[in-house]
Amino acid sequence: MSISIGNKLLLKILYNERKFINTVIRGNKMAIIEKLKEDLKTYMKAKDMISLNTVRAILNEINIREMKNIKITEEEIIKVLRSESKKRKESIETFEKAGRADLMEKESKELKIIENYLPAEMSDEELMAKIKEVVDKTEDKSFGSVMKASVVALNGAADGKRISAVLKQILK
Repeated sequence: MSISIGNKLLLKILYNERKFINTVIRGNKMAIIEKLKEDLKTYMKAKDMISLNTVRAILNEINIREMKNIKITEEEIIKVLRSESKKRKESIETFEKAGRADLMEKESKELKIIENYLPAEMSDEELMAKIKEVVDKTEDKSFGSVMKASVVALNGAADGKRISAVLKQILK
């Protein structure tokens, strides 16, 4: 029984996923960047240009930050991923308003690829509970100070827009 090239690439991707999950469980801080580099090779072999260009853009942004002498940590990589994700979401909205379904589809595919590398966001209930906890601990109940404390406490577990919306709901 022979395995086709497509099946070999699929097996390689599944193997990389398993390896990635194991490194995350063991607590390897640079697991995300290792996964990005492994997937870059896999996408090159598969000639998947959208995925390849998306991963290259992420790695390029990480390299730019490294050249600016910003220490590359897991948190910094997640910031890059969230930034790239936000760019794609804004582009999708813009292309939707302009009626450009072709570009909107491309950006949507890139967004899905980026989201594969991001940790899962908190559910709305968890977010509400965590922000209520921060509000109770904060002395100054103004929106700005509580928002700042919430962003620090959540440490990237939720998008700023979601935090802001929940906070506005709580402070009413």
